Amino acid sequence: MPSAFALRALSCRWAAAGVLGAFGILILPTCATAAKRTPAATPVPSPTPSSSASPEASPTPRPLGFRAVTDAYLTFVDQTAAGPGQSPPEAAGFIAGLPLAPNTPYDLFSSAPQVPGVAGVTQVTSALSYGFARYDVGLTVGFAYATGSVTNASYWTENLLPPLNPHLGSAALPYRIAFPTHPGGDDGAAARAAVLSGSAATADGNLRLRGGWLDLVQTDRFVFAPPALTSVNPSIAYAPAETLSSGLAGSDIWTPYATALPLHGVDVQAKQGAASLELTNAALPSLPGESARLTMASLMIDHGEGTQLSAQVLHAVTGGAPFVSTVPFGIDPQFVLYPQGVLPTSTLSGQRQTIAGVRGAFHLIPALGIDGVVEAGRSWYDAAPVARPGTEAPGGYYHLGADRVHGRTTLSLDAYRMEPRYAPMILPYGIPENQWSAAFAWPGQWLKSNYQLIDNSVLGVNRQGYRMRYFVDGGPFEVHLEYTDLHQIDPETTLTSTLAGFVDGYYLPQLPNAATFGQQKRYGFWVAWHPALGDLTLDIVDDTLFRPYAAGHLEDQVSYEVPQAVATYSRRLTQNVVFATGIGRYAMKGAFSEPIDFAERLFFAGIEVLAGKSSTLLSFRRTAFAGITTFPASPASPNFTGSALILEQRLHF
Repeated sequence: MPSAFALRALSCRWAAAGVLGAFGILILPTCATAAKRTPAATPVPSPTPSSSASPEASPTPRPLGFRAVTDAYLTFVDQTAAGPGQSPPEAAGFIAGLPLAPNTPYDLFSSAPQVPGVAGVTQVTSALSYGFARYDVGLTVGFAYATGSVTNASYWTENLLPPLNPHLGSAALPYRIAFPTHPGGDDGAAARAAVLSGSAATADGNLRLRGGWLDLVQTDRFVFAPPALTSVNPSIAYAPAETLSSGLAGSDIWTPYATALPLHGVDVQAKQGAASLELTNAALPSLPGESARLTMASLMIDHGEGTQLSAQVLHAVTGGAPFVSTVPFGIDPQFVLYPQGVLPTSTLSGQRQTIAGVRGAFHLIPALGIDGVVEAGRSWYDAAPVARPGTEAPGGYYHLGADRVHGRTTLSLDAYRMEPRYAPMILPYGIPENQWSAAFAWPGQWLKSNYQLIDNSVLGVNRQGYRMRYFVDGGPFEVHLEYTDLHQIDPETTLTSTLAGFVDGYYLPQLPNAATFGQQKRYGFWVAWHPALGDLTLDIVDDTLFRPYAAGHLEDQVSYEVPQAVATYSRRLTQNVVFATGIGRYAMKGAFSEPIDFAERLFFAGIEVLAGKSSTLLSFRRTAFAGITTFPASPASPNFTGSALILEQRLHF
């Protein structure tokens, strides 16, 4: 969060410090400062479900001729881990292919593995363009080099460029699932240079063609959401995954290079007045040996001042070798009783899915300042072969919302329904190493190491319910409150779950004669105070999941909560220097067939420095994990402690 009080720099001098390895020279500014009072910054509003290109800020003449913009970052990660949980009893089975992952050693806030080792990453991208009188052409090239701990390079630095990124299926780095107990246990090195993308556009920007690795310009996230990162962007502060925060400390001067994994294909954008059309054909991230491709059209009409209409349609197909998934509607369905419940598996191939959606945002009652939003989606899915041919059926998504803004206060109410057949395509991607492969995962990735084409962060599939929010923004004291209440629509049983495309993202199947309905409640609280000494924030999220069980079926019991809290103190030492420190705790307690009781404590501190064309981040974090073991039952302790030092320098020229 930006500070309400800043310090004015009276003098600055540069100091250069040599950094070993792949990092060359690190430039750090040192400044003498004096206090100056400035007004509190207005928080950036949360992003809407749709995004579109921002209007031009000014009619600056378009430069002609050759132009080049280069961005580089150099990252150093040094991580340690110690304790019996560093070599968990589940590790051997997980590495051998069992779908149940170990609890440790993982960071619960991000689910990224914590392994000892040192890693260095250097990445450079250059956007080259030439402006002619009537059109522009461009080319983006990149170079990436990583050395040291492959796990730390893949999970704890900026998102790696595609030719080097194992989360996108690249085999350039010798990545493997490993739990080394000493530095050097997973070391490797690789370098890649490649053309990343190319583009051609008219001089007025109303027509543009892109090819290669790309991000979308606009999308309705209930029709398509880009695949989430499975790595952690460097920062000086942390928050729960479902945070209500307006922004982490320093996020206004240190934004991540990537917030989602890119697509690979071709894309056309055309604008005419208030209308914007985007056509895309691209490959989605997939595991080696698998493939997935989407064809999509998105039309948006933005009248400004909160009035917007959009329509979007997507068709996706998968190819490659059949793969085993934790849904039973593929061929050869299996139901195995584990201590965590009935675990289903089957083999999928030849998936096909179409999703269509419309959205409208408008002034519902202008005289009272009430705005509204309506979203509706429909999807159709099939695969070949499946366990029960002919059982495919469409699924729907529906959202009605209203909010009222009065001064600093925003009050909103939303109602949601996402049916069990909506957008169920199973898309394995990333690295299949994730703490949340455990059955009791929350908040979980879509069916563990799989990617759902839509945004399921508000509610999962086979859920309906409502969400209430009350925000007070701006001023010396800010408060965000949320209450969400969601319920299962259809029971998930060993019979219904074999229907083609039937999915429930979090519970395991029950026997038909013992079916019950589960529910989830989420409580969110975020408060910020901006006194003269800096910024103080408290971020709390508590998820509770409950599903009753019939007599004699203890394996169906689900009753646990996931309290998460982070307290942060930050101070803007100058306009371009931000310091932050804080503590956090992430816990799980209750039962998912078997007892669950563990927690992670977190301490962090860091500083960000922006100086002209150079910016630097230095971050330290310390974690301590303690609790009881889960499947398989073992007297071994899962406890461990870990420390991580992350240093990153960015250059822009």
